[in-house]
Amino acid sequence: MSVALCACAHAAGTATVTGPAGATVTTDPAGATLCRPDEVVAFSCPTATKIVSLCAKPEAGPAAKTLTYRYGTAKKVELEYAATADNGKSFGATTSPAAPGASVRQLWFNRGDIRYLLTECVGGNCPYGAGVAVLNPEKVLMSARCVAGETPSQAFFARSLIEFGNDASDTRSQTKLIKPEDSDNSLDQIYKSGRPPQ
Repeated sequence: MSVALCACAHAAGTATVTGPAGATVTTDPAGATLCRPDEVVAFSCPTATKIVSLCAKPEAGPAAKTLTYRYGTAKKVELEYAATADNGKSFGATTSPAAPGASVRQLWFNRGDIRYLLTECVGGNCPYGAGVAVLNPEKVLMSARCVAGETPSQAFFARSLIEFGNDASDTRSQTKLIKPEDSDNSLDQIYKSGRPPQ
């Protein structure tokens, strides 16, 4: 089933907040997403304390010229990473098994040896649906799951941007800004049994 990119819901107006290095970002004041009014939401959800969003501009599919990851709150964006056709940056993507009957769709970018990872678990045995993690080659530095809040969560990857298969070779990106590749993203630690990350 194809799920179209959902435009940010800005009917109630927007709020301008401070982003990295003093840049301003206009966000949804309800805190549902950190995407701007001229962007569409490719993934967005609240965690217990923050919001993580993946935003496409100007539209979905091969025409997407910018794909931006933002992490922070409705008042302050703490981290922003933008991949464009001109700056040579991109996102990686793959799918890995998580448990019997479940798989984790993953999308990430790297800054040095630090990886910033978005996940979406699908299937009947998922410990939780989606989340965000930060890791280096040795360990998981931070992991937080998407939580249900008062605003609608869009904790799933837009299928018009990327169609995940069973692994990287079976994953089809609709934009040059996402490159499917095999990678071990420490899912055994991120989606480990027992108490889920907060």
